[in-house]
Amino acid sequence: MALGLLTIPSAAFAESAPAPSPCFDFGTRVVDPLRPPIPIVEGRDNSVFGTYRNGVNWASTRAVLDMPITTLYARILDHRNHKDMKKTTLSTRVVERPGYLEFHDVDIVVTLRALFFKVRIAWSEEWGFTLVDGTREAPRRIVASYQRTGGTRYLKHQCGSYVLQAREHGTSDLALYDEVIADHRSAEDTRNMQAGILRNLRGLDP
Repeated sequence: MALGLLTIPSAAFAESAPAPSPCFDFGTRVVDPLRPPIPIVEGRDNSVFGTYRNGVNWASTRAVLDMPITTLYARILDHRNHKDMKKTTLSTRVVERPGYLEFHDVDIVVTLRALFFKVRIAWSEEWGFTLVDGTREAPRRIVASYQRTGGTRYLKHQCGSYVLQAREHGTSDLALYDEVIADHRSAEDTRNMQAGILRNLRGLDP
């Protein structure tokens, strides 16, 4: 499944956009998500999506995963679980930053076909992973925060918060929130991206 990637005019791929306004100040320890998580619905995943007045498309998903939080955290750390790796190459640099379990700079390149040509879109993201409750060895709550830092004009703004919470009986609560301004990208596309991430995290997609 393509995680929120759509074919767009080739001119948009070649140009870089100015750095967007940041969602986070990673110079301080980020412990809260951008938006409060939506409620858990027992027995199924819960998701909502919409568009703010300023044109930002957003989606929020809440799910219970049948794995301990340490396993979920390891899978969230692997950025291949957030992307369609049939079309994507990425590189991750681990950065030492006080107050964070881990901090990543990620470069992403997506190759798509437009008519008879291959085109590439490239952008960069920074990710901070904060331990909010528990210990490194036995975490209870982790907040992952990310934001786009530069790249193609197609993707004007993107950031989000993923909240991992340990539950009883070796299960985990995961809340996803993403907001995006991108050409030919709707709020529903962002919700579908989150559904694809959940499938990857659960091991349901190769």
